[in-house]
Amino acid sequence: MKSLRLLFFIFFTLNTFAEFNTKCSILLTKRLQSNEDAYVDAVSKINQCSKYDILSVTSFLEEPISKVYITDLIQTYCMFDHQIVTLLDPNTSNLSCVHRGDARLNRKFK
Repeated sequence: MKSLRLLFFIFFTLNTFAEFNTKCSILLTKRLQSNEDAYVDAVSKINQCSKYDILSVTSFLEEPISKVYITDLIQTYCMFDHQIVTLLDPNTSNLSCVHRGDARLNRKFK
């Protein structure tokens, strides 16, 4: 019975021992050669990252635009029970957080 409890305990605490050493780096830059939106491209790359990866986003866009994009990425892809680090600067803005795996669903208000 003790071994069954131990096995049960280990099985349900595996996420506690997750490794946070894999980095998923994303760049947000202006697209000079195409009309693609930098944010859409970044989101498609973020969706390829794994759960518990360190999400590292660097933006070379204007500060107000970077602020909106980074705020949306935090709300959609970052785990709130881990540290979230942001730096908003006129030249370069950064975000680092732990990827939650799946994007949160957007709520549609009427």
